[in-house]
Amino acid sequence: MIKKITLALLITFGGILLLGGCTEETDHGKVWPPDTRNDDIRATITKIYPEANSMDPDSVAFVGVGYIYIEGQGFSANPEDDRVYFNGERGDVVEASSTKLKVKIPVLSADSVTVHVSVKGQLKFASYKGQDFFFPLRVKSATAVFKAIDEFTDATGLAVDSQDRLYILTTDKKILQLVHPDSVAKEYATSTFITTPCMRVGPDGALYLTRGIKSFYRVEEGGKTTKIVSAKTKVSYFDFDEDLNIYAGGKGGTIDLIRPDLTVKTVANYPDYYINSLRVYDGYVYVAVSYQGSDSTVIQEGIYKNRILADSLGANELVFDWKSFAGRFGPEIQSITFDEDGEMFIGLSAAIPGDNKAVYKLNEGTYLYTEVLKVPATILSWGQGSYLYINHRPDNAKDRAIIRVELPKFGAPYFGRP
Repeated sequence: MIKKITLALLITFGGILLLGGCTEETDHGKVWPPDTRNDDIRATITKIYPEANSMDPDSVAFVGVGYIYIEGQGFSANPEDDRVYFNGERGDVVEASSTKLKVKIPVLSADSVTVHVSVKGQLKFASYKGQDFFFPLRVKSATAVFKAIDEFTDATGLAVDSQDRLYILTTDKKILQLVHPDSVAKEYATSTFITTPCMRVGPDGALYLTRGIKSFYRVEEGGKTTKIVSAKTKVSYFDFDEDLNIYAGGKGGTIDLIRPDLTVKTVANYPDYYINSLRVYDGYVYVAVSYQGSDSTVIQEGIYKNRILADSLGANELVFDWKSFAGRFGPEIQSITFDEDGEMFIGLSAAIPGDNKAVYKLNEGTYLYTEVLKVPATILSWGQGSYLYINHRPDNAKDRAIIRVELPKFGAPYFGRP
């Protein structure tokens, strides 16, 4: 019995020696010592910068919605093999080559971020000026919510003055001024009515308002809304041209011209249509309209424009058939506005509650900041610079908000601001 056990142990020990000998004699696939010849091979970063549409004028990148480019050497052309971390949070590599990566920035709370790049097959992070990280990448949020507006404040209208101070009308007949997203609301004036579809700053510094009827109103700081003129038909939406004429339209289906001397003239007709938004841009009056008749062959909802002529408007010109694009049960147009390059921004209704397709960029054919914006975008109004303001007014009071959205471009000229 002892001899059998001894024989078994000898056989086992001999096998281990044999295997060990084989391992040492093989040049390829050595287990020990490890091959460290490629351990120092790693990518290098030469520069990191935001995409042009993903930063403010100071080249600060927008988190959650923006992209950065990373240039260097030794990256993988397969995006899945490149991993980019922002303060430890992984970004989404959407494009890759051996010398350049395009990366979506995740949502972050910091304003200065450390960036690490890891490439599959490389043990070390990519180097930048002798370090294994890039710092600092300056970032910021593209949106801010005005804290003074909560579920107890039902805000309608949205006007912005030359200092980017906001004005809204509440259902308790107060016109509030908002200076900054973190500021306390100031009571600016009072109103004789509780809601307004459209409010704008006028060339004299006062606020001008409509209420969906023929009457036009004006109010100064500390005052109360006062009727100044009557349009020919019901008007809700209006804008100023560079000669300070007002163009106004609404459920009356016409566009009225209100001259600075407050004389009124109808200058365009949209029979059987409601005008749901109106904006002056580059010598035209643009309107978003919805059909109220029974003819299924006409444009059901669309955007038209009329050239501004001397004391009149040109013919109705179709810009875009919205209903054909959005579908029968798709979102409806709530508001239109332009940036400085003529891109039209379209604020949309909540056809699907909670949907992230709140603002459509018509020329580009994309939705704005779907990562952070929700429907509806009830009113869109540009400030003096690169801020677009949104009155987000859903049915659920807890979700209502006034939102400041920062963009890489300025808004189109607004002639009503003094």
